[in-house]
Amino acid sequence: MRRSAAMLAPETAEKVSLSALRLFARYAVPYRRKIMVAAAALLMVSAATLSLGQGLAFFVDQGLGADNPDMLRLSVFVTLGLASILSIGSYLRARLVNEVGEHIVADMRRALFSHLLHLHTGYFETAKTGDLLSRINTDTILMQTVLTSTLSMAIRNILILIGGLFLLISASMKMSLVIAVIIPLVVVPVVVLGAKLRKASRKAQDKVAEVAVGAEESLSAMRLIHAFHQHAFQDQQFGDKVEASRQAALRRVHLLGLLSATVIFLVFCGIITILWVGGQDLLAGKITAGELSAFVFYAFLVAVSTGALSELAGDLQRAAGAADRVAQILDMKNALPRAEAPVTLPQQDEVSVSLDQVSFAYEARPDKPVLDGLSIHIPAGSHVALVGPSGAGKSTLFHLLLRFYDPLSGAIKLNNCDIRDLSLADLRATIGLVPQEPTLFSGTLADNIAFGSPGASREAVREAARQAEILEFIDALEDGFDSFVGEKGIRLSGGQKQRVAIARVILRNPRLLLLDEATSALDSVSESAVQAALGNVMKDRTSLVIAHRLSTIIDADMILLLDKGQLVATGTHETLLNESALYRELAYYQFGDQQPAS
Repeated sequence: MRRSAAMLAPETAEKVSLSALRLFARYAVPYRRKIMVAAAALLMVSAATLSLGQGLAFFVDQGLGADNPDMLRLSVFVTLGLASILSIGSYLRARLVNEVGEHIVADMRRALFSHLLHLHTGYFETAKTGDLLSRINTDTILMQTVLTSTLSMAIRNILILIGGLFLLISASMKMSLVIAVIIPLVVVPVVVLGAKLRKASRKAQDKVAEVAVGAEESLSAMRLIHAFHQHAFQDQQFGDKVEASRQAALRRVHLLGLLSATVIFLVFCGIITILWVGGQDLLAGKITAGELSAFVFYAFLVAVSTGALSELAGDLQRAAGAADRVAQILDMKNALPRAEAPVTLPQQDEVSVSLDQVSFAYEARPDKPVLDGLSIHIPAGSHVALVGPSGAGKSTLFHLLLRFYDPLSGAIKLNNCDIRDLSLADLRATIGLVPQEPTLFSGTLADNIAFGSPGASREAVREAARQAEILEFIDALEDGFDSFVGEKGIRLSGGQKQRVAIARVILRNPRLLLLDEATSALDSVSESAVQAALGNVMKDRTSLVIAHRLSTIIDADMILLLDKGQLVATGTHETLLNESALYRELAYYQFGDQQPAS
């Protein structure tokens, strides 16, 4: 709707309806009553505006021209009545439209975030966080502008434009020919420039998102930027993105200005022609002064409405581009199929893990399998260490167990139950993960420890912190468990964040533990204490540990040696030292235990 006569162009209307309007409609249903009242108010405003022309004709012919004071007073009251209806309708329209717009955009924003939360993990390996934030914030704000202002104003101007044209034509058949010539002259440039404006608007939104991506990445890596003293480089990189965004915006503004100028010029040329024809009829006595006044008033309304629509067209095109970006996320399907009738995992205290000929490759590198026909059986209650060179597939195995991805072939089973037959909630409630680089949220220590168990009591949170050897540190803080950790836990050291992550898993009390060397960031004293705590936690649970330290390996019931996505050896530490040259090399370089094989 930024197209004055664009409203009359089928291609334009189709594009708008298929993007912004269709997306709006999806969330407008719960507020249909308010929308109906707002639509009635909109019609009232438009009717009152158009009636002012007739009131003006009555005022001139009957009030002034008839030299009748009573008719003059009546015409004044009639005009004031129309103005009152116009003001009341405008208030109702503005209030209700803004209320509905706020509700719809809030619902849309929640739905967008919720949909993102439930997309498969692999999507976020290629998606840019800053771009997603731009879609949640910037794009929805643009759409909100359309809902709360642009859309209703455009509809009102369309109604006034159509009504004004009808009244002009009904006043003089000569106007029909003029209108028939004007409309094609306006529609053609609107369609051509409108298509270019839409593309430019989408590109401008994408460039704004790139600015957000650059800012988010730089701010998240501020310590690295300072450490490498790359302020100037990052400044230049961000400046280039801002400049590209500015150029894209200027292109959009140029097209919008060209569209607006073209439409206004053509429309006013038509209005001048209409006024000339009307003036000739007045001089010839074919119409009265009041009729000419109304005629001029409607011509003015048509010109103003057309100009306003051409101005509003840019906002609507920007919103259509924003709606395309939001709809792209909302229409995205989860790549992980859900079990139609999920089974319940047998409720044994301990969980066995089996992999049967599992192969997997990441989508970005389909020709390079990370796991290649991997078969493993881990008995329930056992403590297993995974070792192997970088890229052997250890972390990928964790990702598949958590069902971040599905294997390309083969099956993964817990207690002889294929994990694809379980609900994701059931599967992930069974597993506790401590990653090598823990993630903390910008809340309190208590919030972060209880992240996996939000209903846990403060006593349970405190006990988990004690077992993770972080209670003493927390109690020394002024606000204790209510202390804020900062964005991404920036106020904590690496070892403190690691222990918070361990406390989180201890509190969750899972049946299967996945530990990506959970003590790697700890000093020797803390490591010893946390190892003892983890030993207690793992006592009655199956645990898989990606090992980088000798202490982890020696305590394991079984060691699985992976290389190039395959299981190449199994046994205890002493057995593998004697039987595997690769293991002896890893033991020397990673664990400092033994001379490598010659």
